[in-house]
Amino acid sequence: MAKIIDSEVISQPISKSNSVWHILLIGAILGVLYCGLTVYLSRFIGLVSAAGDIATILVATVGIIVMLNLGMARPLLVAVASAVSLWGLSKLTDGLGWFEVLVWSVLIYCLAYLLFSWLTRYKKIAPVLIVTVIIIIIVRLTITL
Repeated sequence: MAKIIDSEVISQPISKSNSVWHILLIGAILGVLYCGLTVYLSRFIGLVSAAGDIATILVATVGIIVMLNLGMARPLLVAVASAVSLWGLSKLTDGLGWFEVLVWSVLIYCLAYLLFSWLTRYKKIAPVLIVTVIIIIIVRLTITL
């Protein structure tokens, strides 16, 4: 007897479940790395905004490597979406005290990596990409207001 397989399957996780605390720890470490790289690079470049943009690229690269080693789902999409969303963070935190910059960087990186890693855990790529792009557009519009 032939077996009928339903092709309309609800999205399913594609990899092992990473705990929220695990993802938040990755975001926190990357936030601290971003803050440190921005301060370090601003000494050579002279512009905090340019140093922050370069630090965003470097942190996204480190994030991809860390998430690949941990077997997380779609690490490239998570890192790129977080980097695009957080582009220009140094302009927003410029003028704050060093502790405030550190706290905001860690908090925002934690939230970004948590959000995008939660979104990218589903099997079907089209809805994941659509929702990710919509969220990035909303974040970028909110930042520019």
